[in-house]
Amino acid sequence: MRRTSCSAWQPTCCRGGGYLDLLKQSSIPPKSRLAARLATMRSFRHAMIGQAGEALGQARAAQAIQKQNQLAGDWAAAIPLVLVHAYTFTEDLPAVAREAAAALALPEVPEPIRQVVVPGALALAWFQAGQLAKAAEAARAADADARRLGFDRHFFATDHLRVLAGLALERRDLDTAEHLTDQAASVAGRRPAFEFLALLDRAQIRAARGQAREALADVAAARHALAGTRSELLDRADELEVALRLSLGDLRPAAELADRLPDARRCLLAARIWARSSNARNSKAGRRPATEACPRAARIALASGDHGAAWELLRSPRPSGRTPRLALVRQVLLAATAIERSDPAARSILGGALHAAGHQGFVNTVVTIAPQVTGYLIEHAATLRQDPVTARLIAAAHQARVTQPGAFQQPQVLTVSLTATEQRILELLPTSTYLQIAETRYVSRNTVKTHLRSIYQKLGATSRSQALQRAADLHLL
Repeated sequence: MRRTSCSAWQPTCCRGGGYLDLLKQSSIPPKSRLAARLATMRSFRHAMIGQAGEALGQARAAQAIQKQNQLAGDWAAAIPLVLVHAYTFTEDLPAVAREAAAALALPEVPEPIRQVVVPGALALAWFQAGQLAKAAEAARAADADARRLGFDRHFFATDHLRVLAGLALERRDLDTAEHLTDQAASVAGRRPAFEFLALLDRAQIRAARGQAREALADVAAARHALAGTRSELLDRADELEVALRLSLGDLRPAAELADRLPDARRCLLAARIWARSSNARNSKAGRRPATEACPRAARIALASGDHGAAWELLRSPRPSGRTPRLALVRQVLLAATAIERSDPAARSILGGALHAAGHQGFVNTVVTIAPQVTGYLIEHAATLRQDPVTARLIAAAHQARVTQPGAFQQPQVLTVSLTATEQRILELLPTSTYLQIAETRYVSRNTVKTHLRSIYQKLGATSRSQALQRAADLHLL
């Protein structure tokens, strides 16, 4: 995808923005028809460069003037469309639904907008929230109408094409996802916010293929598309880069990036970073995110090996308004934390997450959030419930491990060393049963189990064979 600079943007996005600023300084009556049109144009310009807050403010100002002067026509119809996209950028699903209904209620809205743009924006909002079935239905309907009306290669098709690509990625149909993303990028043209989002979509597909370095290049290109805009969308680039850094084992850059994010995006990321290694205690001197933060904070805890903190964060009271997507991510992270802790409830927690994923149609999300869950699906495939959903997830887990081997590599150092007793028990593990270890060490079998539980946690292992392999990698045997 071609990078664009400010000078290459459409006039309404850059040079036109300068003209709009000059018009604002002129003596235009503040409550006039011309003032309403100027505010509408400014809101559109802000939306095109991903400045959701400014777009919403200008759109509301234009709407107030139109209402006061009882203005109608194409200019009045443009405002709900700006609002729909601005609220999509902020991932405010109720607001998107409200403004979509307002747009469809206006008699002057033309058929392509009514049948393609509005359903596409709604589909995108539903997809972002994790309501995949509703998103798929709306996106397919919009795609059919776009083809019927001859708008399938028009900018109007961008949203529903991105949704169809996202759905293909979620079911791990990577070739289809890539084709649809390229199509969306093509019709998006030189509209910076939409070019930015298409580049992030492509980065996610490359990540699913195991091309993390190439995906990072796409993230950099996406940032370039919105350079100098201070757009709220740039947080999405940081969030995706954190996930990519984690897959490469770059924990420190991931933690530093996560610290820059607002709480709403940082919280679940914290658990993910904790899931990746046992050395994050060193990076932040043991500092834990506040327990009232949303579960993204637990990702960082999980990757650092502070499983107790991750568990605390994930078990803390759930914030209101949680979307199905965030609820599923929380369930998967809870399962990952339980697996790390050798919790007997791990299987049950994971079963609940798999049931939710199957009901909602998630696959890629489940096998890419936490390597513990992906590894568990592979290692316990024979004992898991046999049904089509679980079979798809197990197949996707195998594919993810093959394409993203770095995501499943454990760190090459221990943050918490084994005690002398644990080291002696570990040395007996390859050739002895629990009972034989107990007899050799003159302790009870339960005491041996307690020591082994601690050894497994420190090694980041969930089974005897995994613990022995990890110990061998660390030259402890």
